[in-house]
Amino acid sequence: MNLRTIPPAPAPPAGPDVRGPGPDGPRARRLPAATLLLAVVLAALLPVLDLARTPAPAPADAPATAFSAARAQEHVERVAAAPRPVGSAAHDRVRDDLLRELRKLGLEPVVHRGVGFDTTSGAAMAAPVENVEATLPGEAPTGRVLLVAHYDSVETGPGATDDGHGVASLLETARALRAGPAPRNDVTFLFTDGEELGMIGAHAYTDAGLLGDPDRTVVLNLEGRGSEGRVVMFETGAHSAGLVPALADRVPVTTSLAYEVYRLLPNNTDFSVFREAGATGMNFATIDGSANYDNPTDDLAHASEASLQDMGDTALAATRTLGAADIPAIRKDGAATYFTVGGTLVRYPAALVLPLAGAALAACAAATLFAARRRRVRPRAILTCAATVPVPLLAAAAVGWTGWYLIGLLRPDLTGFGFGDTYRSELTGGGLASLTAAAVWTWAAVVRRGRGALELGAAVTGWLTLLTLLTAVFLPGASYLFLWPALAGAAGLALGARLAEDSPWRAPCSALAAVPAAALLAPVALLLFRTVGLALVLVPLVLLVLPVLAAVAPFTGRTHGRRLALRAGLAALVAVTVTAAGVARDGVDAHHPAQVSLLYTVDDGGRARWVSNGRGAHDWADAHVPDGPRALEDEFPELRDPVEWRTGTAPRATVATPTLKVLSTRPTSGGREVTMLLGAENGTAAQLMLYADTRAAKVGRATVGGRTLPGGDNRISADGRWTWGFLHAAPPADGVRITLRISGEDPLELRLLARSPGFPAGTLAGDKPDDVTWAARSSGYTLAAKAFTI
Repeated sequence: MNLRTIPPAPAPPAGPDVRGPGPDGPRARRLPAATLLLAVVLAALLPVLDLARTPAPAPADAPATAFSAARAQEHVERVAAAPRPVGSAAHDRVRDDLLRELRKLGLEPVVHRGVGFDTTSGAAMAAPVENVEATLPGEAPTGRVLLVAHYDSVETGPGATDDGHGVASLLETARALRAGPAPRNDVTFLFTDGEELGMIGAHAYTDAGLLGDPDRTVVLNLEGRGSEGRVVMFETGAHSAGLVPALADRVPVTTSLAYEVYRLLPNNTDFSVFREAGATGMNFATIDGSANYDNPTDDLAHASEASLQDMGDTALAATRTLGAADIPAIRKDGAATYFTVGGTLVRYPAALVLPLAGAALAACAAATLFAARRRRVRPRAILTCAATVPVPLLAAAAVGWTGWYLIGLLRPDLTGFGFGDTYRSELTGGGLASLTAAAVWTWAAVVRRGRGALELGAAVTGWLTLLTLLTAVFLPGASYLFLWPALAGAAGLALGARLAEDSPWRAPCSALAAVPAAALLAPVALLLFRTVGLALVLVPLVLLVLPVLAAVAPFTGRTHGRRLALRAGLAALVAVTVTAAGVARDGVDAHHPAQVSLLYTVDDGGRARWVSNGRGAHDWADAHVPDGPRALEDEFPELRDPVEWRTGTAPRATVATPTLKVLSTRPTSGGREVTMLLGAENGTAAQLMLYADTRAAKVGRATVGGRTLPGGDNRISADGRWTWGFLHAAPPADGVRITLRISGEDPLELRLLARSPGFPAGTLAGDKPDDVTWAARSSGYTLAAKAFTI
């Protein structure tokens, strides 16, 4: 017998490790994952903490060349003593105070008076404006730095931060610059008027040619959208590569994503007008605490002196840098990608965005191919994981939408905030973020069944790479958010594939993208949360999904059935409890009053009614409007949003009532030209609002004060009638003369509204309680309407 040795069967090829160092894994395998988790937390925490790190206010005896919030606060107290809309006595007092302060600094202020117009969108607007301007001459100017803040406010609020902080910052900056050596370039301080009406003062300034050569002008605009927190540089002109370096000496919170988002929104500031006129520059604002925006709580009690210091330090440092720069050279630079990480300003040319996106794609493809060849990942498993990534994204959106919907049902008083940002929303937002994280972890635990951590990490890296490419093409300023996590994810995938199969560091390598993702996306998510509030919390929640997705791979093991359901349910319960605690904490008191909508209206028949848009709730306010819902646009064309309003009978009182007198009618080719005088009787109107029913006849154009205004349909109307409009704020005592060019011979139906601040004396049902205030929109004023046919 011939005996032969039978060799052992060959070992099967190595495949991906699908075990993962889950909670049941050896301690040696859990430690690297815990280390990575700590790194992720620190990466997210440090930049987020920078968003809340406002400087201590400098005292009044700070060095003369430094910005002092204590000195600037004296200006805020005078400016924000009362609401100062255009045409009010408080407005004129602040104007005169500005002239005195500028003269005390040795400057020679001038007042540019005229009638400003805004015809950019919606009903045409006109108002008398008085822009205040003073210039600090430069020694050898290459151009000028134009610092801008508006000194008017809304009717219902004193505007301590919008834009009292901006006005005070300009005055204190002027004083600090005068205390030091003269700058190279001219520095002009411009206090615009009528910003709240539609940037009327800025339009008047540029229409009069006062901007000068835009190639030799850099604009720094200071705004206020919130009452506290860090100042944010949220918008630049077309030459950000030449502008952003001016922030290096005092770095604000900034990101090129903010500009990409802002340009997609219907919001505008004075800077928008200067940018459209060809100037470049930067736009600054505080945004935290927007619950106090455009309402009575934008007062001294709610305004942060630390935020004032931050705005002043930033404006002064940027002005000194640009004051010494070659301004025409700035326009030779292109766009840049820029962002702050933990107080450090990072920037690189926008021309690198597409090449870097291409590099991320190459790195992702190379790392995936390398890992597949080493049999550490399976392409089919990666594709399966990637195909399900939209699930947690949709879950985050559902958490945000459902959360706000339920909050509105349980706490209708929280729906009255104009931007959905309540006074104390942090804990509520944290609870919703925790619920989102629990949903992502549950998704990862299900997807990890039969798949390795590297495969899950590769799928997330693939999505990050796809987002890098898409944003590089369509939103280049946002591409950095996904670029660096994508590159880190590719590096982690390649590194993990090189490690031995039993290495405890293999799984953590799959989540390497989580470190830059947390550092970049977490602070942006918080910034967006402060911008959009709870009403649109789904936006930052969706953004938070990405760093959580990148981090979960090492922390999900083979958890099945009841254990998975138990853990997911427990995590969800904790998150819901935190959310509920946040909602309960966000209560109403004298310092955090409920914000409600309430208007006093008098219709064409003389009937007085209280009306409310129904957003926000308080027993005292609700008692005024027990009836409804009711559509009011036909009687009051201004009241088109929402379509239906709550109403209630109001005591009849004498209010400013609109008047219209036809001065002349002249036939024209295809129609007629009608000249009218608009005015008010029984009182002074803060605004006159003229609306035309364009279904039968059309307004071809209008002429006011020698200015031709466009006709056609310049506004949206829910009922399809009042599609052309014209508004005049602070109308002259002798009325507003307007000429309409009307096509056709059919009668033209008109509605004229007179708007007055406040309510007639004695009409409210008792004094307004301390724990209720007027909301930012559709509240705190009187409307009287009259119908006319010409």
